[in-house]
Amino acid sequence: MTTKEVLIKIVLIGDGAVGKTSIAKRYLGKEFEHEYIMTVGVDFFKKKSKIAIENVGEIDFVWHIWDLSGQPHWRHVRPTFYRGARGALLVFDVANKASYDDAPEWAKEFVKNAGRYPIVLIGNKIDLRESVPDCTTKDEGEALARRVAQIVDTDVPYIETSAKLGINIEDAFTLLANLVFKKIMDEIKAEREKS
Repeated sequence: MTTKEVLIKIVLIGDGAVGKTSIAKRYLGKEFEHEYIMTVGVDFFKKKSKIAIENVGEIDFVWHIWDLSGQPHWRHVRPTFYRGARGALLVFDVANKASYDDAPEWAKEFVKNAGRYPIVLIGNKIDLRESVPDCTTKDEGEALARRVAQIVDTDVPYIETSAKLGINIEDAFTLLANLVFKKIMDEIKAEREKS
């Protein structure tokens, strides 16, 4: 049996300095960089990976990962970067309350510019919980995922990661891959039923 490649464009969204680029680079197998370098507008990554899809088996995914700059002054150019996206990793920093509070606005921006496609909410930098007081808890992250789910009108899973330590990075992408694949299959089925 030959395996087919599924090309998927996704976006990494969220406030600046929450770790979006670090998550992408970790997924690509690169080392964590301790120095923060702001993404200017958008950064683009590509990766092939085999992902086990529930009830289907292994599928070859070709990820086109668009890492969107989170700084407010890039807001006016971001809409074009969403075009063709089939999913999003919405990232906030568990040690940065403002990034948590801003997550629903990012979900609205995604829906407005890409459509109602799957989102996985990521609470990143969980390694900081040991040194930074009053970090967002897992329960608060799950509550935020429920709020974001109302915006996108579908379930939004929540996962906690540490790009620095490499915790749950693969799992976040696998979770999104399964959701995106299911959405695509549902769209194909709906089209066939119309015919």
